[in-house]
Amino acid sequence: MVVKNLFKICFLSVVVLLSSCSKEDDSVDNPDNATGNSTAVYLTDAPVDDANVEAVFITVSEVKVNGKAVDNFEKTTLEISSLTNGKTELLGQLNLDAGMTNDITLVLSGSDASGNSLGNYVVLNGGSKEEIAGDMEINLNDNAAVIQDTENEIVLDFDLRKSLKANNGDYSLVSESKLENNISAVNTLNAGAVKGQVDNTSEANGDVVVAYAYKKGEFNSSEKDANGDGIRFSNAASSAVVSESSGNFEIHFLEEGDYELHFASYSDSDSDGNLEFKGMVSASTASSLDLSGFTVTAGSEVNLEISFTGLLGL
Repeated sequence: MVVKNLFKICFLSVVVLLSSCSKEDDSVDNPDNATGNSTAVYLTDAPVDDANVEAVFITVSEVKVNGKAVDNFEKTTLEISSLTNGKTELLGQLNLDAGMTNDITLVLSGSDASGNSLGNYVVLNGGSKEEIAGDMEINLNDNAAVIQDTENEIVLDFDLRKSLKANNGDYSLVSESKLENNISAVNTLNAGAVKGQVDNTSEANGDVVVAYAYKKGEFNSSEKDANGDGIRFSNAASSAVVSESSGNFEIHFLEEGDYELHFASYSDSDSDGNLEFKGMVSASTASSLDLSGFTVTAGSEVNLEISFTGLLGL
């Protein structure tokens, strides 16, 4: 009887030991079982500067980071053009290892969250809708940091101004390859913001003024010329419309670094409902900061008091 009991004890010990080893190996071989760092994924947008567009909707059916799908994500249709001035839409959360992301994927659906047609579309002045894309998988070329032992928030900036094109009144998203370059990703822990107040917007001589933030040294005079998709200032890091009434503007989620700020004036000169580029705006600031070179640091705001002095070259 003693021998039998000893055999049972030894057998159970081996089973427990093997089970423990199996669980330890599984946590190493299967990262989904590891704890990871909690990461929330958000979507935001730089404003579209087309006066004929009232709203832009996209339908997201899946979000993946480093090959892992966002937890419990449900297909959703959202008005992306409303996500400006620091507003965001939470797409979901997942656990990620610390380091840089190497693969962020947004999957767009040609049907909306209810299964109806027109998953991705613009609403034009007068209320008509126009499809801008069908099913599309966008693999971002930008990376974001995931920081160890903290709550991470990764913001994806769709930047409609660079991503929506018009051709003789017909609207569409630019190609997948261009979207992959246009959509940026940043951890809010590594980002700051620029806020400005213009005291004399009328000196821009236009209906709309847009502020463009560029990485220092990346702006040149050819930026004001339209590219093959009809888009100007295509290399700007981000942008914001200057409020005609208050003179205020805000550019959020800029990765820390050195930037320069440029302003452009637009008017509907031919009354066709579309804004035409008028020219670059001459601007100065009352602060000690230089618009041609200032630093954005993580977790901070750069505040600028700005005066316009007319259009450059006039």
